[in-house]
Amino acid sequence: MRPAGLIDHDGTAVLTGDPAGAAALGLTLEPAGRFPRPTTEPLRLLSLTARASSVPPVKS
Repeated sequence: MRPAGLIDHDGTAVLTGDPAGAAALGLTLEPAGRFPRPTTEPLRLLSLTARASSVPPVKS
């Protein structure tokens, strides 16, 4: 796994990076600070099974 962003204490999601090629999305609870990869096991793990052609592009 690699970091894809964070959910702030107020529930705001800040996602970074390109999800292309990702097979799953995990949610972990991490200590304060920045780490190069998740430090805990996922609380939730969601499989991403949509085909790339059926997913609309992300607007930046």
